[in-house]
Amino acid sequence: MKRSNQKGVALIFAMIFILVLSVTAATLMFLSQSETWSSMNYRLMTQSRYGAEAGLHAAANYMMNSYTLPGSAGDPLSAYKLTVSPVTLAAGGSPIALGAAMNGISSNYPVGTVLTNFNTASQGSLTGGSNNVNYSVSAELMSMRQINQCGLSQPLTAQLWKLTSHGDITGTRSAEVEVSALLELHVTPCYQYAGFATGNGCGSISFNSGGTIDSYNSSNMTLSGGSPVTQNYEGNLGSNGNVNTANGTTINGTFSSPDTGVGACGGGAGVDALTGGGTVTGCSMSTTSCLPAPGLVHLPQPVTFVPPASDYPGCTGAGAAVCDATKDSALGSAPNTLVSPPGLYGDISAAGNQVVTLNPAGTTPANCASAVYYVNSISLKGNASLTIAPCPGTGPGSNPPLPAAYMPVIVNIVGSGGGTVLDAGGNGIANPSFNSSLIQFQYSGAGLINLHGNGATAAVIYAPNATVDLKGNGTVYGSVIASQINGIGGPVTIHYDRALSANLVTVGNWTLDTFTWSKY
Repeated sequence: MKRSNQKGVALIFAMIFILVLSVTAATLMFLSQSETWSSMNYRLMTQSRYGAEAGLHAAANYMMNSYTLPGSAGDPLSAYKLTVSPVTLAAGGSPIALGAAMNGISSNYPVGTVLTNFNTASQGSLTGGSNNVNYSVSAELMSMRQINQCGLSQPLTAQLWKLTSHGDITGTRSAEVEVSALLELHVTPCYQYAGFATGNGCGSISFNSGGTIDSYNSSNMTLSGGSPVTQNYEGNLGSNGNVNTANGTTINGTFSSPDTGVGACGGGAGVDALTGGGTVTGCSMSTTSCLPAPGLVHLPQPVTFVPPASDYPGCTGAGAAVCDATKDSALGSAPNTLVSPPGLYGDISAAGNQVVTLNPAGTTPANCASAVYYVNSISLKGNASLTIAPCPGTGPGSNPPLPAAYMPVIVNIVGSGGGTVLDAGGNGIANPSFNSSLIQFQYSGAGLINLHGNGATAAVIYAPNATVDLKGNGTVYGSVIASQINGIGGPVTIHYDRALSANLVTVGNWTLDTFTWSKY
């Protein structure tokens, strides 16, 4: 049998196998090098991003803790054009900015020390392995406005900044990452709760004799028997400590606190948020929108309130108490029945059937405005009451007849000498409109506010350092902020005015929002 000649085939196959192996080896080497480059790029990008984030947080830290907001004599709001976004100088021009020139925007903030301090805080470098990461930040003022804190006499400034931070690595292989975020001082309601106690211990809010907390809306309400019809939701309470809901107290809403837990408070077990056998429904918006029992909201941190400026005008600083006493002594006692213009008064007292009437500012419907009173203390006994008058030329007896129109009346309680600074018994604090923002009491001291009797009080009380006692069968329409709130000697009823969330606002804490980043 004749065999075909196959000499040299093994060599050919061997050469093919070597070629295939060579191509495979080259491919693996290329893939390995690509993975190495990819890992290096990812590491450089990550280091650059971390550098950019470090710069962003350094700039935010400066804004939150060292930056002085406009509104003072050295940096008036009149220097800015507030009706545009981004904000510019009043004379026009480029948007207000701080820090490094970036994205076509250069630093032009009108206060030199702020420019210098921001640059120092927001530019620097980090060492990441063998690489040096440089960061620089620019800040653009997107919006700014001024509000009166809680409708009172202390102006506060709210701002929105856009922070843009670049993290850069330069060298044979370079990297650049841009990180941006919005830094905002949010405008928040002053009175988000029917009652809030700034105290942080057991019984910061205590209803020893039971009570009911619910809500109504003075901007859209129905009256029944001369009083607003209330709803069984959004009667929220809050505290930096505990609430004691003894004897069948019903909170038709939530209870908010940095503390947690339900049970006995103290005794080595720490502070439980909720004590007592009462009910917290958890209904914050409607009876169909309720948290599960026990209706607690955990606050991430204690809530702080800016103390009100309630001393007599000109009495500030270390000598405020002495100055207050001098003014009070000079003023003497006000008449028992006060029908007087806004101004400075001493101790106001009324008894029997007397009525203390507070007037708005202005003399006609056209120039009627909110009024500010300063009083040392107020005492209402017997069947006495305190009320507000409508704007001149409106209401009963007006010619031509005009419906009653009201403006807010702000009562600054000085409380020189301490003790009980507001003793509202009798028929309470009358407010025909039940718009609780129309009568505002503010007090910065640590004295006692005593609300008692059978009358209805329609007002807000802003006294973050004081104790408020709610006694008897009195009813509060509005909101109470105090260091401690006590319900004593009878069921307590607080109807939260939901309209307050829009009527009276303040500035909250700085927050970082809408964080984004880009790679170049």
